[in-house]
Formats: sequence, structure tokens, C-alpha cells
Amino acid sequence: MLPKIFYSIFYTFWILTTKCFVSCKIRQKTYEKYYSVVMDHISEKVGWDSMQHLEIKYDFSTEISTKIKDVICKESRIVLPKKFEAIIHILNYTYTDVIHTFIDHISAIAKRCQEYYDFNLGDDLLSCIVLLQSVVENSKTMFEQLYNVMNYLSNIDFKLLANFKKTFSVPIVDEIYTFVEYATLKSKKNTQIFINPNDPNTKREACEVILDVNSFIQRKGHQSYQKIKEKNSLIVYNHKQKCLLEENLKYYNALQNKNIELSYYLSEWLNLYYDEISTNFYKNLGFEEVLESKKEGIFKPTIYSYKNICHKQVIEQLNTITKGSGWISLKPIHIVFNDQVVSVDRILRHPADRLNFHCKIEHVSRLIKCIYTEILFKYCKYVICLLNFCEKVYVKSNDVAFINFVRQIFDAVNETTKMFDIMYKTLVSLHNLRGKYYHDNVNSNLISLCTSITNLLEEIKSGNCSIAVLDTKSDNSNMKVTQMDATTCVKKFSEFLKYYKSNSQPLNKTHEKHCRLRNLLLNIDIPDSINTDNFSSACNKLILFSKNVIKVYYEELGLNKLN
Repeated sequence: MLPKIFYSIFYTFWILTTKCFVSCKIRQKTYEKYYSVVMDHISEKVGWDSMQHLEIKYDFSTEISTKIKDVICKESRIVLPKKFEAIIHILNYTYTDVIHTFIDHISAIAKRCQEYYDFNLGDDLLSCIVLLQSVVENSKTMFEQLYNVMNYLSNIDFKLLANFKKTFSVPIVDEIYTFVEYATLKSKKNTQIFINPNDPNTKREACEVILDVNSFIQRKGHQSYQKIKEKNSLIVYNHKQKCLLEENLKYYNALQNKNIELSYYLSEWLNLYYDEISTNFYKNLGFEEVLESKKEGIFKPTIYSYKNICHKQVIEQLNTITKGSGWISLKPIHIVFNDQVVSVDRILRHPADRLNFHCKIEHVSRLIKCIYTEILFKYCKYVICLLNFCEKVYVKSNDVAFINFVRQIFDAVNETTKMFDIMYKTLVSLHNLRGKYYHDNVNSNLISLCTSITNLLEEIKSGNCSIAVLDTKSDNSNMKVTQMDATTCVKKFSEFLKYYKSNSQPLNKTHEKHCRLRNLLLNIDIPDSINTDNFSSACNKLILFSKNVIKVYYEELGLNKLN
């Protein structure tokens, strides 16, 4: 068995490092050169001067910290990946502060509206509600810009910039998207109230607006803020921090002429704040040119080189796959990539383009690997359970019944080989689409999974699970031979699966680390008990499971367009 497994590993590794890479390869030097150009561009922008009160600390054993401008400038000896990591940490901190300011001020305006509601001040309530909705909607552009920066930084593959890198900086991309999504939703609803303020329906609708804003702030908004506060441990604030809401309230209370209403004052301040953030922390940091440049060749990376197909066609192929109807059912699922928790929702959020193709195909490949690994584990566990029942029945049952059970289980096992053939071909096709990646090795999740599938298919097709040897003969003398063959088949296949399972620890470890598939529906749970009455249905369930996998996790995901 060991020589066979060694051969399978060698063969799979050879397939994935030669045949799959005939058509394409990733240009590591081009990748690094592109990000060097980007870093040189943004490091010269004036916006970083406004962050000189922020310093980054790389070594926790000392109190030494460095100004961001000194880290990212051309003269700095700090390597490119660390420069980008410093930017991620600084922007995580800065954008978190923006979120905090937004939450504070929106909450204050909502509180003011609630006071008007409680005191039944119709005109003031209506004006306040209009301002509240408007100021939430107006935040959309600002949050979109901050999100685009974080999304851009999250698409950097630090493994390609720094060999043997173990830990990665994590941009707060999903947390900011929470606020983009909310502002977009408010804009689409367009629920501003222009009805008679004395109408009872108007007051009810106003109350719903207040409750909606408070609900978002107290739940999703606050949760996102609390999550990202913990990611700023490397940043040192070398000035005394101010709470902008407190400053604004203090200034408002000091006003001699208070003809201006508080909610109006705060909403006007927020609108100016949005423009200031967009200018200082998006445009003046150089990201506007990087993300919106129309000039060919400056900020448009060419990462892949294909012999027989253009990069544009490969991007279109990936976009075709992710338009499959089955992706919607995967939205609750998350995977871990470069220390980031990546949701299926994020994978589907934007179409693939030249900028995000590399990480997008990585995310898709890892997600499919996670799903197929879970399918493999569930399958093995289920089949072992069926085999254990057969071994018990052998002691208690007659030869005819035993042989019938064995025939049923191996009939089901042989019918599932199509599922594993498809899984293997799909993984190879995704790997081919992704291109050569220098950080793959024999222990990688992909190669381990392909090797495991190959081993299982070889065992099933070897004859040890052959139905032919179980053909029942009419005379009793041949019946004994068939019974012995059946016993041998069950024992061999059971031993193989148990050995196979115990030697899948590398795959199991990476699966536990990278795959968060708590909401994956596979419908192959082991019955509470297997007996002679439900054994046939249990075997049929295995066949139905394999057909369902092909339908749901291959065809409906559009992966059949790869093969």
C-alpha cells in the first residue's frame, strides 16, 4: 500500500507542477514591480503629512516607534511588504476613527429626533428625520472610497512579495463594507418623508426611521467597530486624542446665537467631514489615481502570461463561473486566506478584473477545495459506517443476506466514482486557471486533496471493490467462494479507508485552519442506527448524495464550464 500511495503523491505533484502549467504562469517579478510603482506613487502624496501624529511600532520589546512617512518613503530601507503592512495598520486605525466619528454623530442626531418624537414636536421631528436620512445617505461616497482602498489592499498577495511569510496584515475591508451597504440601502429606499407632519402615519414612519438607524448603530455598526478596535495594537497616537462629538457639542453650547438647530448643525458638520475624509484619506493619499486611473500601463498590472489564450478571456471565464445560480446558497460560508476571514459574499461582490484576478481565483479555488475536502471526509465516514455494519452482519446473518448487503454497498461505492472524477478534474482545472504559484508544495491543501482523491479512486477501481467477484451462483458450492470473496472485499476496503483516514492529518489540519463551512449542506448524515431494514436506503442515500454533489457543487456553481 505504501508504494502505491507514494506513487500517487508523486504522480499528482507531477501533474500539478507540469501539465497544468503549460499554458500559464504567474509573473512574480512583474507583480512586485507593479506594487513598487504604486508604493512610490502614494509615498510622495501630501496626505501622509496629515498622519504624522500616528506612528507605527514594529517591535513590542522596545518603545521605539516610527512615523509613517519615514516608513514608506523611497529612501526607507524597509522592504516593500512591510511598507504596505504599515499602510494597512495606519489606515485601519484612521478609518476606524472615521467609523467612530460617524457612529457618534449619527447617534446624536437620532437622539435629537427621538426627543422631538417624545415631545410630539411634529415640524421639528420631520426636519430632523429628513436630516438624519440625508446625512446617512451622504456618507455613501466616503465609505465607498475607504472601502475601495481596503479592498485594494486586501487583494495584495504578500506571499508573492515576501517568500516564507507566515503572518499577514488584515485590512478592515468587510467591516467598512457594512457601512457602505447600509448607506446604499438607505439611498435605494429613498424614504424621506414629505407628508403632513400632523398625519399620524408620518409620525409612525418617523419612528421607524429612528428605530432603523439606532438598530444599525447598536448592532452591526457597533459590532464592526468593536472588532476592528482590536486590530490597531501597532499604532501609537503621539498627541492627545480628541472626541470630535464632544468638541462639536462643546462648541455648539458655547454659541451665543442658537438660531441653528443641533441636528442641523451636526449634519452640516458631518457633510463637511465626509468631504474632508475623501480629500485627505483617499485623494491626497494617492489612491484615487491608483484605483481610477484610465492611463494604460501605469497602474494596470499584467500578472499572468498565457500561451494560447489572452488574459481577458481567462477573466471572463472566472466571471462566468461565479455567475452560477448555486453561489447564492454558499453566501453564509467563510474561508480563511492569508489570515483573513473571506466570505463568499466578498468573493461575489465584485467581478474579476486585471487588478483582483489573482486573489479572486485564489479565493474561489480555496473555497472549492474546502467544500470538496468536506465532501471527501463525510463520504469516508459514511462508508466506514456501512462497512462496519456489514462486518457485524457477517457474524449474525446467513451467507445470502451477507452477500446481498456487500453487493449493495459496493454497487453504491462504484456509482460514486463519477463524483470523485469530476472533483479531481475541477481542482486541476481551477489550478490551471490560477496559474503557477511558487508557494505550492507537496503538503499544500490542493495537492493533498488531489492525492487523496486519486488514492480513493485507485482503490475503488482496483477490483477490491468489484461487483463482478460477488456474482451469486446458483449452486451452493460456489456460494461459499462468493461469501469468502465478499468478506475479503469488506475487510480490505475497510482497512484501506481507516488507514486512509488516519493518514489524512495534513489535509485535516489545513481543512480545520482554512475552512469555515458550518453552514454547508451535504445531506449525508449517518443514520442513528443501521439495520437490515434500512440498509438498502442507506446505500441508496450514498448514490443520491454523489448525484446531488455533482448537481449542487459542480453544475450549479458553473464549474462544468471549466472541463
